Amino acid sequence: MEYQIERISGKSCFIPGRVNMGLYIDRSDVFLIDTGSDDSSGRALFRLLSREGLNLSAIINTHSNADHIGGNAYIQKKTNCEIWGSAIESTIISFPWLEPLLLWSAFPFKDLESKFLRAAPSKVNRVISSSGIIPGTDIEVFPLPGHFINMVGILTPDGVFYIADSLFSEEIIQKYKMIVTLDVGSAYRTLSFLQNSDADYFVPCHASISKNIQHLVKTNRDALESIGEKIVKLCIEPSGREKILAGLCRILDISLNATQFVLNFATVSAHITYLFEKGFIEYFIEDGQMFWIKKG
Repeated sequence: MEYQIERISGKSCFIPGRVNMGLYIDRSDVFLIDTGSDDSSGRALFRLLSREGLNLSAIINTHSNADHIGGNAYIQKKTNCEIWGSAIESTIISFPWLEPLLLWSAFPFKDLESKFLRAAPSKVNRVISSSGIIPGTDIEVFPLPGHFINMVGILTPDGVFYIADSLFSEEIIQKYKMIVTLDVGSAYRTLSFLQNSDADYFVPCHASISKNIQHLVKTNRDALESIGEKIVKLCIEPSGREKILAGLCRILDISLNATQFVLNFATVSAHITYLFEKGFIEYFIEDGQMFWIKKG
C-alpha cells in the first residue's frame, strides 16, 4: 500500500484511500486528519510523511470508528505525535474495546474483536471542543452528529471542509443499503447543516471530494427516509428488533456477517428511536419480549 498527497487548496490536502484522510500543512505544523483502518495504513502514512519530509504535529480524529483511528498507534509510536479528539470519542480512541462493547451492549464475543470494530489503543493528548477554533491553530471544528457519538468535521482557512462520515457515496449506499447511524434525528440535522454550508470543498471519508454536495446530501437523506419508511411498514404487525432487521435484509436482499449484524442492528435501533419519538410507532412488552407496532 502506497499513499499519495493530493493538494486541494492552499495548505489543505487529502490522501485518497479506502478512507480518505486529510492533511493540513501550516509551515512547521502538520496535521493529519484520521489514519485509516489498521497498522498497514499507519505504516503507509508514516512512509509517506517521511518521504515528503513532513514532521507530524498531531493527528486529529473526526471520530473513534476503527477505520478512522486504526493507524493511530503505529504513527504515534514512530513520530511521538499528539492525538486530538472530541469528548467521548477520545475515550473510545484510548480504549477501543468500548466500540464493540457499545454495539453488542455487552463484552463482545471473539468474532466482534476484529480490526473492523476494534483498533489498537492510542494516547489522546488533547480533548478538543466539538465546535470552534482549536486553540493555537487556525483550524475550526464543527459538530457532525448522527453517524457516531460525537463526530466532528474540520474546516481549514482554505475553505476545505473534512466532513468525516456524514455523507456516503451512492456506490456505498447501493452496496450496503443501510447507512450506519446511531442518531437518526441528528443525522438529518447534520445533512441540513451541510446543505447550507458555504465551504469551497468538501472531503467525505467515503465519497469523492466535491465542490457541490447538494445531490449527495439528497441521496443520503433519501436513504435514511427509505429505511424509516420500510421499518414502519414492517411494524404493521408486532415486530421485535431482530425481526425488523431480518425483514429489511429480505426486502433489500442483503446478507450479514457478525460485524455487519451489530452495525445494522444498531442502525435499526436508531431508526426505531427516531420513529418512536416522532409518533410513528409504539411498543409493548409481552412474554419477556419488546414488540414495536405502527401507531394509529
